Amino acid sequence: MKDNRTKKEIFDQIVETAHTLFIERGIKDVKMDDIAAEMSISKRTIYELFNDKEQMLHEVLKYQNERMCENGREIIRNSSHILEIILKLYNLHFELLKKVNNKFFAELNKYPEICRKRQAKEAQNAKKFTAWMEMGRQQGLFREDADFNILTFIIKRDLTTILEVKMQKGYTENGKHTAQKSFFRSTAKWCIDNRKLSRRNQKLGKTPG
Repeated sequence: MKDNRTKKEIFDQIVETAHTLFIERGIKDVKMDDIAAEMSISKRTIYELFNDKEQMLHEVLKYQNERMCENGREIIRNSSHILEIILKLYNLHFELLKKVNNKFFAELNKYPEICRKRQAKEAQNAKKFTAWMEMGRQQGLFREDADFNILTFIIKRDLTTILEVKMQKGYTENGKHTAQKSFFRSTAKWCIDNRKLSRRNQKLGKTPG
């Protein structure tokens, strides 16, 4: 039976299929044959569109990032203020980590160029986060001279810790709740310290900025 899909449609479906398999099994255990069998296509078709697994992995991570961005935009559209956005985005990352096979992250480190691009993307996302925090400042949630670098550090530290625990011991619901409590405590402390500093400066007659 003739396949009437365009090359672009086949390409996208290969990426989606590879993404699902990589997440479930890790990178190394997924062969091109597995992806071909899952899609009922020939391995030759895959190699006509991808030079090797590394190129495919790059497209998979690009696809994953696009999905996360779309989910992020949906969260922003349906949230009333910036703190709600931050907490929902944090939970979104939790849910992703819960689904990913531990081997995926360890095996990802075997691709230096992909890791470099991933780090660059994380830097871009950090800038977006700062922009969202600026929105919170405009909404009156934070004082004018609030140090967003501290909150960014807290979030990055907690997500890194979760990832390390997941790779070493596996990821459980109990671990998720413990990490969430840590994040909420850290974020709450940052907000409380921010408010205390604001009130103290007001008493001293200082203006923010």
